[in-house]
Amino acid sequence: MGFTGVSFHLGMSSSKAGSSCEDSLLSLESKSVNIPTECITAYTQLHNKRGANKPSFLIYKISDDKRSIEVEESSTERNYEAFLQKLASSVDREGNPAPRYAVYDVEYDLKGDGKRFGIIVTNVVGATRATTVFISWVPEETSTRSRMLYAATKEQLRRILDFKVSIHADELSGIEWMRVVREASGGRLQG
Repeated sequence: MGFTGVSFHLGMSSSKAGSSCEDSLLSLESKSVNIPTECITAYTQLHNKRGANKPSFLIYKISDDKRSIEVEESSTERNYEAFLQKLASSVDREGNPAPRYAVYDVEYDLKGDGKRFGIIVTNVVGATRATTVFISWVPEETSTRSRMLYAATKEQLRRILDFKVSIHADELSGIEWMRVVREASGGRLQG
């Protein structure tokens, strides 16, 4: 399979001339963001791999040159608080809080229905349901330009990785564990 990645054009426009917002939009219009094979491969490993070396989460970022999405981290760490800390401590090259995309492999128990392993994509593998949570993390302090760029690329990444459910958050309370589990369980667990 000679797949090398996916590229797409950020098609944004503005009707008001001369505004600094339009200048930002126009500069974003000419950008193409590539989703390299490495991003897809990392997700496939999280989704399909089994055992101790199976990644628990991925964190993606848009590269500093704004031309591609990169895997910033792939980790087997199962501690959700450690994952949240990594996400919350993401910064851009100037040291400002920075947006990220993340994929977290959720594990939860539906009480009498048994333990589930998840990645909110709703694939059934034997008796274990697989579900993957896609998280769009855009801290409140994020610049308007970065917000626009991450918003424009989010749906493309979600479609390529085939996520059915996602969570958008601008503060940590938006991705607290019980909210993530509630989404992963299709609302069956209410915390």
